[in-house]
Amino acid sequence: RPVIKEGVFMMERTYRICDVVNEEFLRFPLTLLANPQYKAVVKTSSGKRYDLFKSRVILDLTISDDPDSLAKEVSLTVMNAVQNGATLSTLIQPSDRLYISADVGNGYFEVFRGVIWENDRVTDTEKEVTFTAYDYLIYMMKSQDYFYYKSGLSTKEIVKKICTAWKLKLSYSYGSIKNKRIKPVQKNIGDMIIYVLNKAKKSISSRYIFTIEGTTVIIKYANKNSTIYKLKEGKNVISIELKITMDDIVTKIKIYGESKKNSIPRLSTLSKNTSKFGTIQDIMDKDKKEKLSKVKKQAQNKLKRSAKVKREYTVTAISNPKIKRGDTVYVDCGIAGIKGNKTVKSISHDCVAGTMDVVFYSVYFLCKYVLTALRKSSAPSTSFCVSSMEQM
Repeated sequence: RPVIKEGVFMMERTYRICDVVNEEFLRFPLTLLANPQYKAVVKTSSGKRYDLFKSRVILDLTISDDPDSLAKEVSLTVMNAVQNGATLSTLIQPSDRLYISADVGNGYFEVFRGVIWENDRVTDTEKEVTFTAYDYLIYMMKSQDYFYYKSGLSTKEIVKKICTAWKLKLSYSYGSIKNKRIKPVQKNIGDMIIYVLNKAKKSISSRYIFTIEGTTVIIKYANKNSTIYKLKEGKNVISIELKITMDDIVTKIKIYGESKKNSIPRLSTLSKNTSKFGTIQDIMDKDKKEKLSKVKKQAQNKLKRSAKVKREYTVTAISNPKIKRGDTVYVDCGIAGIKGNKTVKSISHDCVAGTMDVVFYSVYFLCKYVLTALRKSSAPSTSFCVSSMEQM
């Protein structure tokens, strides 16, 4: 039965030893309704290998993937056990490699590969030690360079040049635009890639995902996952939280032409809802050969989407390590008035508790909070019993 507490919608769930299959639950004892199993292995710079799962020392393990941080972040707390005469806090140091795998019933697959960045302990005899690790995009976040590109290069060509210079493989399936000359500029490596991707996004009007798998940089369209998983109240959803925010509101857009000697000509100004939300301004550039009417249409569309408050939902559910940032997920939570395909904005897995917090991109319409009967989806589904996952 649903419980509403201070804006957070909680589902109290009671399982019997055998719940009926035709009610979309699983016919297994509670002990078999296991969460996904995660294991963590550290490989040191000296070649040593420490299987922290096998050693049973993991106390806390969290994997976070948020667009505000280019690199995935892992927080790993372990018992500061002694191995080969030394504590783990001494044996495992920054620059060592961390590998995390998950098993949902069909064998382990990699969900994280990166570098240990911090080793946090009070003293060498402390009972616990916490390691912070990031995937390899952390090097792009922390490194700077000068960039200069001639006119006419596509988005993909610029990104490929950057990755080649850093000896990184690239898988690029996002759209591209032709770029104007980029004057010499000093930026972080990751910020430069985001800069050209955002320029392309303004024309393409589709979200992109910039991530890394192993050592391959991945740039792709969002919502292209071949398997769509379902989060459903009464089954694998634990709670739903709603946040109403003015973050990312834009109420005014100025359009500028190409710069001249002493000025940059302002060609047009559009606004919407400034009296209600105040002036929060963005700018758009018009290329020399581009029609002003086209840029104004883009600005109008942006104001239509952005000149209003957003409703952001965070769904806490049983962990599903196969769901990634940018994926389409089907959400069936009638208690919060949300049902249908949603795009994952950020995701955080508590690997020890077996839960995940999934934040979806803002919903722009007003939801009515009414209790609705759960209706069966007409799409075929396959249940993964060990992780309470459902795929459409």
